[in-house]
Amino acid sequence: MKSKIMDNLRERMNSCGTTTIKYLLFVFNLIFAISGLILLVAGIIVLVDVNDYQHFVQDRLMAPPVVLIVVGSFVFLVASLGCYGAIKESPKLLNAFAVFLLIVFLIEVAVAIAAIAFKADLQDALRKQLDKSIARHNNADMMAWNSVHRKMMCCGIQGPKDWYDNLNKTMPASCCKPDLIEPETNDCKNAPPLFMDRYYQ
Repeated sequence: MKSKIMDNLRERMNSCGTTTIKYLLFVFNLIFAISGLILLVAGIIVLVDVNDYQHFVQDRLMAPPVVLIVVGSFVFLVASLGCYGAIKESPKLLNAFAVFLLIVFLIEVAVAIAAIAFKADLQDALRKQLDKSIARHNNADMMAWNSVHRKMMCCGIQGPKDWYDNLNKTMPASCCKPDLIEPETNDCKNAPPLFMDRYYQ
């Protein structure tokens, strides 16, 4: 009689432990799936934002948001597999989940290393493109710069002096703060070049 009670107690404890582990695994995978969705959405937002500045960036600068989208999608799918495997208590699904989780970890490590290694190169490449664009200042360049100035409320790369040095001591109107633009001349009111309080910095 006593051994039956002990066996029942052990069985219930094992069942309780298994159920707890199953739901903990499910909750972990749900959080993992949400993080995958966040990566996916962040990648899409960055890709859309970078498209606004495509005139300045080379194709290789478009890679990071695409990587975010791919990794976010993969993480979401792996986490969904983990959730389903946890609920169904399927060893095959959970083993597949573990393998995919290892792959995700390796991808994240590789992306982190690449981001650290290429950060300076990326900044240099972007800076060179921006410098070339200011030096050329053709119609396409000016349209792109006008959009950047208005959207980011800035002027040039480091400040108005970038334009002053390249445009024969003149400034694009988009560098001017909107409330100080003269409607007739489309330039800053009473603002000689480098009249800094009237230009975005």
